[in-house]
This record gives sequence, structure tokens and C-alpha cells, in this order.
Amino acid sequence: MHKHMNAIQRACIFLLTLLLFLVPLSALGEPKAEPAPEAAAAETGTTAFVSPTDTPSASAVFTDSTVMGDVQHAEENLSDQIDVPALNDARVAAQNALIETRTNKDRAWLSLKREEQAKAEAARRAAEEAARAASEAARERAEAESREAAKKAAAKKDSGKQSKTTAAANHSTSGKSAKKESGRNGKSLGVFKLTAYCPCYECSKGWGRMTSSGKIAQANHTIATDPAVIPEGTRVVINGTVYVAEDVGSGVAGKHIDIFMESHSSALNFGVQYAEVYLAD
Repeated sequence: MHKHMNAIQRACIFLLTLLLFLVPLSALGEPKAEPAPEAAAAETGTTAFVSPTDTPSASAVFTDSTVMGDVQHAEENLSDQIDVPALNDARVAAQNALIETRTNKDRAWLSLKREEQAKAEAARRAAEEAARAASEAARERAEAESREAAKKAAAKKDSGKQSKTTAAANHSTSGKSAKKESGRNGKSLGVFKLTAYCPCYECSKGWGRMTSSGKIAQANHTIATDPAVIPEGTRVVINGTVYVAEDVGSGVAGKHIDIFMESHSSALNFGVQYAEVYLAD
């Protein structure tokens, strides 16, 4: 009898333990496992016989597969919960922020380059304007100096003409005859084309009174010739006046003589003439 009570107590403890394990499964909606035949027999006090060919109950197998399915389902739910739209939105927002940052940096770099190019272009234009202004100022200054020199030369020439007129009145006959005699006595170089130039910029191209020989040009004295026809330093007689070849000109070639005069108006009035030229004695 005592042994039978102990068996009942052990069966009760086993049933309680089994219930503790089965209660969570029933809460999840899973079917409860049927008590083993031995436990039922022990509870009723009867002896249960198990056939040697008996296999684990279908309910036990169903319970195990259900637990595995719950685990897999829980993993899938966890994966779904991690890959939520909020996470995708956060990832897209981060990518957009990175793209915007890079775009802003590129725009800032491009703006800086454009500013540098604009500054360089402005500096270049300023330098060109300064050079142009300096060149224009130099040209105007040279023209002003030439005009001033022409005015002074014209005044000097007028005073010289008056002096020459007075001197010619006293020595007209003797002076003219001496010059013509000198011209006639010299060798004739032939008929030359005669033109005139002055120290203005248009005629002398900025050289003023400076000649190719290094001497200062003088009116009624200096002529520009072709060195191959009349060498530098040669004294010639033109229309009774003695001139010295002290200059050359880019437009003076062959039988062409350019006579130096004090003013541009005098050179224009002289025009183009032709005369026989003689070597002076």
C-alpha cells in the first residue's frame, strides 16, 4: 500500500511538471500533448501495456514541428520588422544628403573657378586699357611736341626770310651769280624728282629733326637721298641753292630728293617738282 502511494505521488509530480511545460504551448493556441499511457494508468491505479511496435504519438511530433514553425515564423517577422519602410526612408535620406553635400561642394568649386577667371580677365583688360592709354598719351604728346616745334620753326623761318630778304637786297646780284656759277661748273647728275618733308610725326614718323647721319636737319640745307645715287655728305646744287645729303627716306629711291623744311604747310605747298641737280664744287 505504501509503495502504491509513492507511485501515485510520483505520477502527480510528473503530471504537474508536464503541465508546466504544456501551458505555454496551449497559450499559443497549440494542442496539448496527450498524457502517456503509463501516467494515465498510474493515475487510475491500473497497469498500462505498451505494444513493442508502438511509435511516438502523432501529437508529440505535431508539437515539435509546430515549435519549429513558430521559430521560423518569428525569424521572418523579425526580418520584416528590421526591413521596415522607415529604415528605407532613412537610407534614402542619407544618400540624398550625401549627394546634396557633394553637389554643393562641386558648385562652390565651380563658383570659385569662375571668380578666379573673372578676376584674371578683368586684370588683363585693365592692363590692356592702361597700355592703350599710355600709348595714346605718348602719341598725343609727340604730336603736341611736333606741332610746337613746327610753330617755332615757322616763326624762325619767317624771321630768317626777312633777314634773307634784306641781305638779298644788298647782295642779290653777286650771290645769285656765284651760286649759279658754282652749279654750272659742277657735274650734272640729271633731272630729279623733288619733294619736301618736315619734322612733324606724319612726315618723320617720330624722328623729328634727327637724321640718319646723326646730324640735326636744317631747312634750306638738309636733303634726303638714295645713298646709291647721291651718297651721304654729298653737296649738290638745286635751283641755285646748295644742299647736303644728310638723311635717307623709305620712299626716297633712285633720282628722288626730299628737301627738309620747317613746317608741314611749307612741305605741302612745295608739292612735287622736277629740276636738274648738279654737284657743288
